[in-house]
Amino acid sequence: MIYTLTFRLKPSNDVIVPPFTSKLSRTLFLSFSPTYSKIIESKKPNKPLRITVVKDQGRPLYSNGKSKVVLKAENTYTFIVNTLLEDVVKEVIKAESVNREIYNTSFHVELENVSVKENIMVEDARFYRVHFKTPTLLQPPRPRIKRKENRYVLFPYVPLLFYSTVSHWNTYMDKKIVGVTGSKTLYYFREVNYRIRPMTAYYGNIPNKGFVGWVVFELSARKGSKIRENVRRLLDYVNYFGVGKSRNIGFGEVEVKPI
Repeated sequence: MIYTLTFRLKPSNDVIVPPFTSKLSRTLFLSFSPTYSKIIESKKPNKPLRITVVKDQGRPLYSNGKSKVVLKAENTYTFIVNTLLEDVVKEVIKAESVNREIYNTSFHVELENVSVKENIMVEDARFYRVHFKTPTLLQPPRPRIKRKENRYVLFPYVPLLFYSTVSHWNTYMDKKIVGVTGSKTLYYFREVNYRIRPMTAYYGNIPNKGFVGWVVFELSARKGSKIRENVRRLLDYVNYFGVGKSRNIGFGEVEVKPI
């Protein structure tokens, strides 16, 4: 099961926050969940929890380095936590709300809603619109050579898209998925329209260059086939855990909708 926790936050005064605002939402969430502090200390690449950036009426807030992110005292903002851990949910419900002093500002944060997803599979359709809402850092598999720099791909190439997603799925789900990263899926799940652009976002002082935008994909695999069902499972899964590197801190936030 996937748990979705939605939080509301309100600053006591206008405040400049880090350029990639999940740094704020992560700090605030530590006051709700002691378990989360253990999760972030783990060096495992696929975390069982994802925290989004701060949002203003659903719009993700982050800077590409050209401007500052300012939260207004008169506004109420949100962020979302998705997790597979029931213990985290229990900790949050017990706390319910917190007040935290940070950046010379008092933040009031409260749990707004909890929802549970059991059947992980997006509605069957011929076309899907995949919206990449925050910079997506999509990496190819690393070769066995030492490299200092990360290599990111600036378009959601289908085998890499599913390689990233299935690696997270297979870490935690009992029913493993195979056979979605090769040429077969490349032919059965193809892009038919897109508007993608590169985007650099700063986490601290580190620039991270990924892509944002949307792609419309056509799923042509036979209905009832294993590959079609697996693609639909993974398309729903990314709605909760995102795509690519650093998805657990808000990069690669994705929304998939059938057309």
